[in-house]
Parts: sequence; C-alpha cells; structure tokens
Amino acid sequence: MWEYNITTNIKDIKYLIELERNIKNKYKNAIIATHNNSMTIALPYNQKPKAFEYIKRILAETIALIYKERLLTNNINFDYLSEEYKIAFVKSLIYFDLEEDIFEIINQIDFDTGINFDSFYNFRLANLKYKWQQLILVCKSNTMFLESETFLEFLKFLIDTIIPRHRSIDVFYNGKNFELLDENNNIICFNNTNNPEANLISGLISLAPKTINLHCAGMLSDNTFKIIYYIFNKKVNLLV
Repeated sequence: MWEYNITTNIKDIKYLIELERNIKNKYKNAIIATHNNSMTIALPYNQKPKAFEYIKRILAETIALIYKERLLTNNINFDYLSEEYKIAFVKSLIYFDLEEDIFEIINQIDFDTGINFDSFYNFRLANLKYKWQQLILVCKSNTMFLESETFLEFLKFLIDTIIPRHRSIDVFYNGKNFELLDENNNIICFNNTNNPEANLISGLISLAPKTINLHCAGMLSDNTFKIIYYIFNKKVNLLV
C-alpha cells in the first residue's frame, strides 16, 4: 500500500474534512484515517500514479485558498467596506491568477514524504508569498477607490481573469437562503457566514460560471444586485 500523511493547522480542520470527502468520492477503495488535524491516506501502489496527480491538484488548490486568503485579510484593512463588498473583493483577489498559483504549488509538492501545510507554506512557497505580497501593495495603493465605480471596474477585471468552472449556475431564494444549482441541477452550499447575500457573492465568484441565471433578483438588496450585475456583467440573465 502507498501511504501519505497530511497535517494542517488545528484551525484548518474543515479543509481536511473537505479533502477527505473529495478523495473518498474519487477513490472508493481509499483507506483514510483522521485524528484531530492529521489525515493518513492509503491506496494500492498501482493506483499511485493517477492518485498522485489528483491529490496534488486538490492539495495545491486547498493550500492556495487557505494561505492566500489569510495573507490578504491580515494585511489589507477592509473595515470600511460593507460585508458584501468585502466578500467580493477578497474572493476576487483569491481567485485571481489562481491556476498559476496552483501550478507553482504543485511543482513544490514532494510525494515521497507527507505534507504539513504550515511548514510547506513557510519554507517552500517564498516566491508565491512574495507574489501575493505584491498584489497586496497594489490594493493598498488604491484604497481611495473602494466602493466607487472605479473599484467595481477593478473587481470586474479580476472576475474576467478567472477561468470558468461551470457552464451555468441558477440562483433561487427559498425564503431563508439563496440556493445555487449547477448545470446538472446539483445543489451547491455556500453558507460560510450568517449573511445570505455575502454567501451568494462568495459562491458565485468561487464557482466562476459562464452564465448566471438569477431567478430572484427582487430578493436582493440594491447593494448586492449592483455588485453581482456589474462585476459579472453580460453573464447575468434576469429570470422570473
């Protein structure tokens, strides 16, 4: 059997749970043992080549999402933004150039040993960290434009650079939260905060659909509608 160990920071256990779910869905015969913030994966050696590529990809994406968001939120003052604008800004920055970030991380992952996320980030990703710090400097030098039309143009530019992940997403309102359905009618949950509209913005940016079918525009605040309609532009279809 081929074994691989993954260790995260204790506060990042939710990402470890998501990794476990994705690996089990992909490899039904995988043996996975978790304890606190550590997970060991075991697979037959003949599955290692394909598993190697798949697990590297999801590890790299997870690491990029965790540490890029953490660096951004720790170094940019978002206090004067509404929650909806903050979510739109942070998520747009995270997913900007994400594929290049993932490629850089994949090239640093060693599959002969396990991986500790914090150590890997601190000692193997200095170049990527520097790149993200340059993005932070650009944002800090343009804070005067936040929540202006120029700021929305900047968000739209960031959104346009994200590689689409879905052909279409339909958005409905169930009386309490917004529901997102992909092109195969699978429900996608994005309830990361107690603010349904912030969750909606976060979900749409993360999913990066080519088309957004908005069935509940009347349930959105003017602020959220403006953000979604402006930054996604011609991708939004308003439906009854």
